Amino acid sequence: MSKETKPGGLQLRGLPLNGRTAALRALLLVDQGMSAQQALAAVLDAPAARQEGAPLSGQDKALCTELVYGCLRTEIRLRFILSSVLSKPQGLPPAMRTVLALAVYGLLFQDKVPAHAVLHEAVDQVRRLFGQGLARVANGALRSLQRMGVEPLGQAFYVTKPKAKKGVAHGADADGFFGQCVFYSIPLWIGTLWRDAYGEQAALALMRRAFERPYSALRINPAHPCADALYAALAAGEETSPPCGYSLSSAVSPGTFEPIGGSLQEQRALVRPQSVHQQAEIKDISMSRLGEPCASDAVVGKSVPVKIEHWGLAFAPGQMPRAVLGHDLRHWQALGALSWQSAGSQTALLELGLDNWREPVWDACAGYGGKSMALMEWGVPVGLCTDRSAARLRGLPGQCALLNLPQPVCCLADAARPPVRAWHGHILVDAPCSGLGVLARRPDIRRREPQHLAELEGLQRSLLDALAEYLQPGRELAYITCTLNPAENEQAVAWLLKSHKNLRLVRQWQTSHEHSWLEGMYGAVLRNEG
Repeated sequence: MSKETKPGGLQLRGLPLNGRTAALRALLLVDQGMSAQQALAAVLDAPAARQEGAPLSGQDKALCTELVYGCLRTEIRLRFILSSVLSKPQGLPPAMRTVLALAVYGLLFQDKVPAHAVLHEAVDQVRRLFGQGLARVANGALRSLQRMGVEPLGQAFYVTKPKAKKGVAHGADADGFFGQCVFYSIPLWIGTLWRDAYGEQAALALMRRAFERPYSALRINPAHPCADALYAALAAGEETSPPCGYSLSSAVSPGTFEPIGGSLQEQRALVRPQSVHQQAEIKDISMSRLGEPCASDAVVGKSVPVKIEHWGLAFAPGQMPRAVLGHDLRHWQALGALSWQSAGSQTALLELGLDNWREPVWDACAGYGGKSMALMEWGVPVGLCTDRSAARLRGLPGQCALLNLPQPVCCLADAARPPVRAWHGHILVDAPCSGLGVLARRPDIRRREPQHLAELEGLQRSLLDALAEYLQPGRELAYITCTLNPAENEQAVAWLLKSHKNLRLVRQWQTSHEHSWLEGMYGAVLRNEG
């Protein structure tokens, strides 16, 4: 996979329409600058993609998604392996290297796909695109990989193969740390940042977590009439039948249901989690917010999900059921009964105690509104949502209607230049960040260069500085990132405290480095003491 691919530079019309070809198309779009999510949408959902032939089956779409995210998550390791079986991989066409990377991923990480099928399709794709000569090169390289057996699955392979180090990463050092970065497919600059900040053992734990397939999570809307039944069925980890007396005709339409037992505010005592112990030092993740079963390696591969307080559930890779109570999960989403939200995002809100806020909240970097929706479902009044991206913000009103939630004021604005004269409530800043805590979920972040960190750090401080001026005495500002980088996290908060003497650090939390799957989140709550 390479950035050399030019838009429109290669026609793939001669290839059969299937999951692997769709993944090739998507990865080439990523090479052109799209994010993985944008590329998959262009390949799987865009009208132009459907016009090329019969639409892909659900199975092919799932295969395409797995291949795209999997190849990006393991890209550095795949590139290292190709450098071991090819004499001059950089001299091959970029699209051919992508075909081979897809094949290497299939051979190493897709146990349910026959190796001969992976090899045959890759060689056939190269033959159709580049001719018989390069097809023989592809066949020879993949046969060489097969002869290696399980060797590429072990760390030693990446420490003892100096030939392949050239061109894999910049600044390779002589010790084994470079090999470990390659094994876990982490750019050396990220691995070095983590090692310098947290120590080598913590860095290795973070690299292991970033290499694994991510958990999936959802959040039940507690105001929906079927909330209790849905939660119980999903928490049991089984695709259950509808409960006795339930029928589709009795299910309410989106945006039309009334909260059970009164208003959302009246239900607050029923859905509000317990308060968080307040402390100023960083607190590793508390399992009080991630319920039974405990989040450990023991639950991986089992169907029982991990509970996130009262209404959230996290599922191990491949374990989220497709249907519950007789209907597809997307049916329940369309009825406003559940929403997709990462476990890390839900946990951060709860660990910081934002579910206890009672005054109006300004979500200053609202994005698509996921955190605002969660807070409103828990009874927290969100009064204003701003973001500088119209594409992200425009879906928020419809989502509120779907979930039958109050409609906050939405405003297209940069939080560094607030659109209000004054704000008398709390402020939530889900700041733009480097995303180093969500590399498993957003693997294309690995392609970014370290130079962008300084720009992000400046942006974060300008946001905090501007919004702190609007924080009234007695009110709180919550700062959240999905990265693990001290300069963007605790150092940014320390800078704000130094420049605003009226602020006091009330709570600070981040995901434990040793946690095996939860996204790497950081958060702090500061109060204006007047």
